[in-house]
Amino acid sequence: MTQRASQENGEYAGRKVLLVGTGGIGAAIAERLAGAGARIFGTFHGNGEGAAAVGDRLPSGSWAGRARLDAVDAAAVEAIAGAGGEAAKALGGIDTLIVTTGHRHALKVLKDTEPDMLHEILDTELYGPMLLVRAVLPGMLEAGFGRIVLIGSDSGKAGTLGDAASSAARAGLAGMARSVARETARKDISINVVSPGPTDTLLLAGMLADEGFTGKVMNGTLKAVPKGRPARADEVAAAVAHLASAEAGYTTGQVLSVSGGLTM
Repeated sequence: MTQRASQENGEYAGRKVLLVGTGGIGAAIAERLAGAGARIFGTFHGNGEGAAAVGDRLPSGSWAGRARLDAVDAAAVEAIAGAGGEAAKALGGIDTLIVTTGHRHALKVLKDTEPDMLHEILDTELYGPMLLVRAVLPGMLEAGFGRIVLIGSDSGKAGTLGDAASSAARAGLAGMARSVARETARKDISINVVSPGPTDTLLLAGMLADEGFTGKVMNGTLKAVPKGRPARADEVAAAVAHLASAEAGYTTGQVLSVSGGLTM
């Protein structure tokens, strides 16, 4: 069977995915879904070349385009993710939203973290995803179908030393998902959170190599993983693919840890 025929007959054939963030985990999600038939529009914040490279690796016809997006800018979110936005036009609508946004920062205990940084982290990891969910919901409600998967972190369950704002944001994602799940449960719409533990990406590698507080915390966290290793990005993508599937519509408002047992 040719790659093209496989894509057309795949589990996600005909699905229209807005993928926010095309870094390590986002790239693995794109490859997993596109390989099974989905069409994907990807957004990036700073690395346009990286997003283009992701598109180049996908099966022919599965990449609908890319755009820079500042997810904390409400007007920009609407212009990309809204019913008449760039992604919806490129895809012919949006029936699947996957959000992988995260804020890169050094770890600091709360008393040493500047208020502006607290605000920036909360905006990126909670307010931005909330705006994105808000933007796609009208189209999903009208169509009567939708799948939303947000990438969080197990820090939202257990907390992380030196990362109070991010831990708060990740916990907030879960609360937001549960509320939206209640609002949309009468339709075939689901919203869930996938919470990875340490995952083998360039971001984690940089944190582990840090010689200061950040490196100490992250190396300690990795040692505490019962599996004895970080997750692979494709393992996180597999969890996302399940929750984004048509068959997973009865699972909504949930948080799924992909953390090697870190938060059992």
